[in-house]
Amino acid sequence: MSDPEVVVVDDGVQQNSDAEGGNRDSKSRYWLILLPLLLLLCATTVAVDHWVTRGPDQAVFIARNLECLQCHTELIPDMGLESVHNPFMHKECTVCHTVHGREIERTITSGTSTTFERVRAVIEWLPLNIVVSLFDGASGVTQEQGSEPPIQDRTTGKVVETESNLIVPIEDLCWICHGDLGPKLAYPYGHDPFSRGQCMTCHEPHASQYSALLLQDERDLCITCHSVGTEMARDQTHPPFAQRVCLDCHDPHASEWSGILVSRQTELCFRCHPSVAPLSKMPVQHQPFEYDNCMGCHEPHGSDYRPLLLKAEQDLCYDCHPDIKDEFQLASIHPVGTYELNCADCHDAHAANYSGLLIAEDNELCYTCHSAAIEPQYEASAHSAILCVDCHTPHGSSYAPILVSQNPDLCLECHNPRYYDESSRTVRRNNHPVRPVHFDVNNRTPLTCTSSCHDPHGTDYAFMMRYMDGPYDGNCLICHAVIEGERVGVDF
Repeated sequence: MSDPEVVVVDDGVQQNSDAEGGNRDSKSRYWLILLPLLLLLCATTVAVDHWVTRGPDQAVFIARNLECLQCHTELIPDMGLESVHNPFMHKECTVCHTVHGREIERTITSGTSTTFERVRAVIEWLPLNIVVSLFDGASGVTQEQGSEPPIQDRTTGKVVETESNLIVPIEDLCWICHGDLGPKLAYPYGHDPFSRGQCMTCHEPHASQYSALLLQDERDLCITCHSVGTEMARDQTHPPFAQRVCLDCHDPHASEWSGILVSRQTELCFRCHPSVAPLSKMPVQHQPFEYDNCMGCHEPHGSDYRPLLLKAEQDLCYDCHPDIKDEFQLASIHPVGTYELNCADCHDAHAANYSGLLIAEDNELCYTCHSAAIEPQYEASAHSAILCVDCHTPHGSSYAPILVSQNPDLCLECHNPRYYDESSRTVRRNNHPVRPVHFDVNNRTPLTCTSSCHDPHGTDYAFMMRYMDGPYDGNCLICHAVIEGERVGVDF
């Protein structure tokens, strides 16, 4: 181990000229009077600067940390920033840093020059270079030749490390004061810098112009690691994401919830979407909504599908309901996905009071779209007690118009085949043909109960006849014309 470096400094200077002694003695007396006045002026200026322009807190900070600030002058302005680290503010540098610097052995000559040397050592970190340089000549003032030699004091200091080091490895340092964050290390979802103990990836160690000692404004800091350009460019962006206030939703350290969210998804979303919160009390819950999985359907940042859906609404529903997708491949379908009709026009995506998450009950649901054309006649007809879904399937069917089974088999479920079905094995074998194997010459379609004779939703005529009152011949003559050749069929 090498010996400590020792620097010897001799502040005494011999006087060799008797001729100049008188002049120098006069100058010395002049400086002895002027120097205290200038030093007082400097001290007053510094005090006013600290207490007026920087404030009392910064002045106290400088006074407490004078020893460190003699070298680290660049840290002085940091005290005036918005956010100051507590150890840095209260002269606790050694909470984080090891003591460092080089103590030297020096020979000091007592006298005016010595006093000034010590004063200058104290104030040399201040912006007084002009004043100090003005009096540099005073440091050479010594005793006149032939007088009593100046008194010399020798002081020896201990040599310590010349570079600053942290008192513990950096990944462990912050825990000394921030041990309250320790339990978050056990959380299942951690922010990578926090989990690795890399606090200064996000925080300044001394002071910052941003809250929480952040390196940058929150809106800029997160995007230094997390690319958001693609999501920002989408058709719709989540307002907190568009404003880049990431910490409204995410914990910067660690969380018990996926995505390091500050709370469970539903609670978090309810903060900005209070109208959705009451739905959690409804009797029928959509499974993602019930089990805290808002992001099972919604993008948290940006989406091309409104409202922030992961994909187009139909395709999103099909992910969990593939059987319904198959229904929409049949010949006759409810026009979902066209004419601005979507799944959510019938089903509430969160919760409802009715089975199937329907937004209304029974026929009232159908009337939300079909009221003008159907409701008045239907409610006045003999079919009013029958639910629409007893005859029609809401998604898709092989039988038009989205019937649950083929016509006339559907009608004959309520109307006794003995009296209406041509194939009935009863004594009444002369029922009117209503099977699609026959042709309806009026509507130019297969012949069924509803092709030209009856309207199942109701009419102004008896027996729900389409065109004329029954049981008169007017409806029959539509197909069975009296003029030969006008119609294909039986003429009367």
